[in-house]
Amino acid sequence: MVRAGVVILGVIIVALVVGMGTGVINLQNLIGQSSGGIPQPQPTTVTGTEFSGELDVILQHFDTLDNSFQYQEGVARDILTIFYKSSNGEQFSSIGQGVQGLGGASRVTITSDMNSILYATSGVAPTPTQIYSNPEGTQLVNDRVTDFSFRDVTNDGSKEWLYKIDLRGITAPIAGQGASTLSFLTNSWNVGFPITLNAPANITSVPQSTGIVNFIRWEMTVPQGTATPQTEYSIRIVGTDDDAQTEDWNIGESNLDIPNIGLVSLSDFEEFINPNNILYRFKIGDTSDFANANYVTSAKNGNNVHPIPFKFVTNYDGGVLGETHDVTLSIKSLSKTGGSNTVLSDIVQVRVT
Repeated sequence: MVRAGVVILGVIIVALVVGMGTGVINLQNLIGQSSGGIPQPQPTTVTGTEFSGELDVILQHFDTLDNSFQYQEGVARDILTIFYKSSNGEQFSSIGQGVQGLGGASRVTITSDMNSILYATSGVAPTPTQIYSNPEGTQLVNDRVTDFSFRDVTNDGSKEWLYKIDLRGITAPIAGQGASTLSFLTNSWNVGFPITLNAPANITSVPQSTGIVNFIRWEMTVPQGTATPQTEYSIRIVGTDDDAQTEDWNIGESNLDIPNIGLVSLSDFEEFINPNNILYRFKIGDTSDFANANYVTSAKNGNNVHPIPFKFVTNYDGGVLGETHDVTLSIKSLSKTGGSNTVLSDIVQVRVT
């Protein structure tokens, strides 16, 4: 991995100038990149004449949270970029891949049957696996990226981010060049592990009454300049009385404030009633993968503490003095290889007085 103060080789400068002149690159986009949340493609269109012929794709890979940091391309480097053609958007054939190193140019041939569409996957190279691709941030800095998806392009059982690049309107090669030029910039997150969860004090004096508002002020810490993709949040409540399954709380008014998502009522969580506890689970999407994750980020030199408070509205009007409920917050995140990490959790005891 190489630190570079955005050092751009001569050929890249030429490409960027051409890109800005043709509207391919909007440098204003480099100022405000996606800072987290759930990846969603933004609708966009490209107009102009159809393009076919030789195309030099110049790759630059940036850290979303630190634009002065550039990743390297290549199998033994940080990011692996592969280019594809497809006539139907479903079956893909590889037509080239990125040149190893920093800021390399890759020549691909665009044939007329491609309908001016080039596809590219941008994935974490086999070693080291220490970053996540940021598709929203990548689309934001590439006006020609009209869509992205997370899919198994090569049918090898492994999903990657696939970008759809519209080449219409690209100009013919300038004097002395054998190919037209496209700059393709990617954004990635640096791995945000380990993250930590604080341990708020127990709530030891809840009145025997209805509608009592209690706050459990959890906070998660994510290292500066990194992101963690979180896929599931759950609240488990374990009671000590004989009727531990009874909801002595208001699920409609109780809520968890999740970073990037906001207030989610317990009534919007999935509910699982077990022999001695009740579990409320909120999942990000139907599957736990990079396309269905809430990316919680900490900016470089920014605040790395993210509040995730739980508003717990109790109804202990029929409760027994000394009765307690253990309230556990659990957070599931994806590992850098896409698997589920050890669950981060903390328990706070709530006692009736």
